[in-house]
Amino acid sequence: MNSVKATDAELREIYNNIPPAYDRANRFISFNQDVKWRADLVKTILKYCTKPKIILDVASGKGELSYVFKKVFKGNYEVILTDYAENMLKMAIVDDDKVLASFDALPFRDNAFDVVMSSFALHASDNIEIVIKEITRVSRKIVSFIAMGKPDNPIKRIYLSLYLRFLMPYIAALAGAKARDFKYIYYIYRRLNANSYFRSVFHKYIDVKVYEEKALNLFYFVVGYPKKRNL
Repeated sequence: MNSVKATDAELREIYNNIPPAYDRANRFISFNQDVKWRADLVKTILKYCTKPKIILDVASGKGELSYVFKKVFKGNYEVILTDYAENMLKMAIVDDDKVLASFDALPFRDNAFDVVMSSFALHASDNIEIVIKEITRVSRKIVSFIAMGKPDNPIKRIYLSLYLRFLMPYIAALAGAKARDFKYIYYIYRRLNANSYFRSVFHKYIDVKVYEEKALNLFYFVVGYPKKRNL
């Protein structure tokens, strides 16, 4: 099943009010699609969980996904941001509760959250299966995430490797960023498994309702229900 797309009006509201501190790195990696994909992720989450009460934003960074969630969904709910980097939480662009923690050892009880979500972060994990087990453990309804993968197609892998290693840092420099700050993304990409491996892990722990690959299969987009029997 395909994801639910955010409307033009919803995207306009997000872009019109986007904070200056919104992370530029994901803009360059995602070919300027990061905000739209986050909005689509939120809309798809709400299709499967229409009235979430408590949400966990895993590896939240500055809270960009939570920011988009607030722009799209006007209901009453609570969000908790969790990230391994204290500085990221201090620079958060949303005013919500924050917990310093790693995504491979979440300090929350089982089934604590209606929705556990993440964007542009899980690829930093050294062991994606541990992370998936953790996010499904603490979710009682929905798990959802966007992260960088690696195409199964070898030609696409080579093309994207060249883009991430040589072109993206140059584009970042033209936009006023420091090119060296973006080189680490290539090294993360290089050590990733192919998307077929990630799919097998997701289906092991998640009753996947939406799985999409985007931007020449550089990213995967996943929404589903946790399979508690595998925990």
